[in-house]
Amino acid sequence: MQTHPLVRRLALVCACALPVSLFAEDLPRINLYTENYGTFNYSLEGAAYEHDIEDIGGTATEIVGQLFAEADIDFKLRLRTWSVSYGRALERPNYGVYSTARTESREDLFEWVGPVGQYSWILLAKTGHRLSIDNLTDLRGLRVGGYQGDAATTFLQEQGYEVSTLPNESLNAQRLANDLIDVWITSDINGYKIAEESGYPDVEEAFRIRTVGLYLAMNPETDPRVINALNTAYDDLTARGEIAFD
Repeated sequence: MQTHPLVRRLALVCACALPVSLFAEDLPRINLYTENYGTFNYSLEGAAYEHDIEDIGGTATEIVGQLFAEADIDFKLRLRTWSVSYGRALERPNYGVYSTARTESREDLFEWVGPVGQYSWILLAKTGHRLSIDNLTDLRGLRVGGYQGDAATTFLQEQGYEVSTLPNESLNAQRLANDLIDVWITSDINGYKIAEESGYPDVEEAFRIRTVGLYLAMNPETDPRVINALNTAYDDLTARGEIAFD
């Protein structure tokens, strides 16, 4: 005997309302990827690659760990380059990546949990520069350097601006110092740190573009129970004041 469609729908709604712990045993293990990025996520040993969560720190890493503990979901975390981390989450069900800027062009590519942080996109120039940038249109005619695949860089490109991109962001500080570019699009979290570490610290903010939320981005084919459980966990942690942003 066939079950009436309404009965099936009601059963699904009731199942979704059950406590997360009832589902935990049969939920898939999630594979997460991240990169070295400012204070949000980084190798505790300063390495380019990490294989275990014990070797990965950062404010966003802490929040992500809280989410999975609250939702009682098992996960594996690895640290790789941004292109590898982003690509895995984009292509494979039950994979995710953080800290990912939630932009218009990425909105439909992932299921989103968060935010787990926030930062601002900025344009850096050499200290003492004489540039006058009051809005994005003032970039016309300027040589802009960016980080390949970065959300801020992609944003400018989608707005029709030409950006000279490199796979290694630290080289942009060097390009500024050597007058090979006029401005470098980066973030307030990462730009100054990269400039300092690369040996070219004489940079200053020329223009602040926008503040953006950073999220855990999950592949859209991830088990929907996982997404629901993580979002519920986020709401609960926020309500208890365990996740908060200024």
